[in-house]
Amino acid sequence: MSTPPPSAPPSPPFPLETRLQVITGTSSRLRDELAGSVCAQWTGPIKRAVEPSDLARIVLDLETPSFLSEATLQVVRGDEKYVKKHQAVLAACVGQPAVNGVLLVITPSLDAREKFSKSLSAAKIVHAVEMPERGAVQGWLANRLDQLPWGVAHAGQVADCLLSMVGEDPDSLLATADVAALYAADEPLAVTHVQAVASGVAERPVWEFTAAALEGRAARAIELLYAGGGIEPQMAIGALVNEVRKLLACIENADDAAAISAAGLKGKPNLYYARKRSRELGRPVLLRVLQGLLLAQRQLRRSGQQPELVMEMLALNLARVVKPGR
Repeated sequence: MSTPPPSAPPSPPFPLETRLQVITGTSSRLRDELAGSVCAQWTGPIKRAVEPSDLARIVLDLETPSFLSEATLQVVRGDEKYVKKHQAVLAACVGQPAVNGVLLVITPSLDAREKFSKSLSAAKIVHAVEMPERGAVQGWLANRLDQLPWGVAHAGQVADCLLSMVGEDPDSLLATADVAALYAADEPLAVTHVQAVASGVAERPVWEFTAAALEGRAARAIELLYAGGGIEPQMAIGALVNEVRKLLACIENADDAAAISAAGLKGKPNLYYARKRSRELGRPVLLRVLQGLLLAQRQLRRSGQQPELVMEMLALNLARVVKPGR
């Protein structure tokens, strides 16, 4: 019996024949999903960087043939200002063959009025990913819900519930659907699960609490402390300490690997939003916040009295530090 030939690997979502490819879109979730599908089909090494200062060196490596290493997919994330600052380097890549790899730039938007942006569009290397038009959002969302591992009970009704309670922002919609699916555990996702999560009566992941606290949204942080079964105070303050240390590591280390190591993190987490938040808060504020967190943590360990009150006061004080005068 003859052995059937091996099947060809699945193709990437768009051709990778030229040196530069750009993914744009207002939704970070949809951008990451498209980039993930590209990375999943790439058979060689993949390197990632967030707004690297040495973009010219990265491009030089990609245009230099190498007989000692495989072609590399270099994923670079940056905002519109970063892309505009490096448009001369990027413009030189337009239309050039992928000699030693591909540069995949991921950015929320491009200025359509710029000559550079027009040249990218003309070369057909800009891949915009957005939600469907308003009339098709419900069907699009229901189709995504149908793909959940444990299924969904009445996908159309669940999609309508999500849209009515969360709105049409794709990141908020998909994040809420993910949390609701976790809340449903091994049951099909239903309207009741979405209502429990979106209305705040279900227990929420601790990262939502840390985000609210470090954004100065004291009321929301306190609300999340008591949602569902509540977040254990020591866990909440420990998560805050770890997050602040990660932000400080992002300030002290331009290299992602060094920042991850300094913060004591495992794996290869995406530091794009951590770096953005660290720049917004700044080193002095983060050091002050860390000092307050360590004092509160020490108080909880020594006395153990009224831990909820300690956490509420901490959230209120963080709001004053993070957003002074507001």
